[in-house]
Amino acid sequence: MAFIVIPNGILVSKAYARNGKLRDPEKTRACILGAAFDEIYHRGFHDTSVNEIVGKTTLTKGAFFHYFSTKNDLGYAIADEVLREMVLDRWIRPLAAYKNPVHGIISRFRKIIESTPDEHMALGCPLNNLTQEMSSVDPVFREKLRAVMQLWISETEKYLTKAREQGYLRPDINPRQVAEFVVMVEEGAFAMVKNLRDKKVYWSLYESLKRYLESISQKPTQQLSA
Repeated sequence: MAFIVIPNGILVSKAYARNGKLRDPEKTRACILGAAFDEIYHRGFHDTSVNEIVGKTTLTKGAFFHYFSTKNDLGYAIADEVLREMVLDRWIRPLAAYKNPVHGIISRFRKIIESTPDEHMALGCPLNNLTQEMSSVDPVFREKLRAVMQLWISETEKYLTKAREQGYLRPDINPRQVAEFVVMVEEGAFAMVKNLRDKKVYWSLYESLKRYLESISQKPTQQLSA
């Protein structure tokens, strides 16, 4: 069963989002966010209507507007809550399990590639999709999506700083610059594969990132092998 991750650690299955009868306000709001995220991810923000989102739940349109005054307000909540948590859960929080953060970054990228279904190649990254679609037309959206990207970079930087302090990276390395490059590769990989529809591109970018991180490391390269 596929699950939609929404704020405060709630998991809502897609089937439940469509068919569940939710009476708890928090879960009702989560249901709307989950259904909306799924529709927007597959169709885009402009091509997804409130009616289509409501149609994926058992809620009324009035219930939707009780929680979100406008469709754009819903989109802002997806950026603030869903995408933020997605970035942290996919790319950042798992790094805490690695003694060597550089090893963690490499291993995490590999695991995400391995776990990405082939059918998602045509969908790309939801953060990148919304950035491309909405940043040039809505300044509020742009700032919220920018905040998610900055969070991704800043949290990656923290782990790279830790890696440098612990001797895993050369002392002359600038963690912020490396973090920006790492996130660019991680994010850009999904954009490229979305366009090229070739999963080999994932592995090409993975190998390039791995070699780069090994080149600026002070530990033996076999420690960074995934």
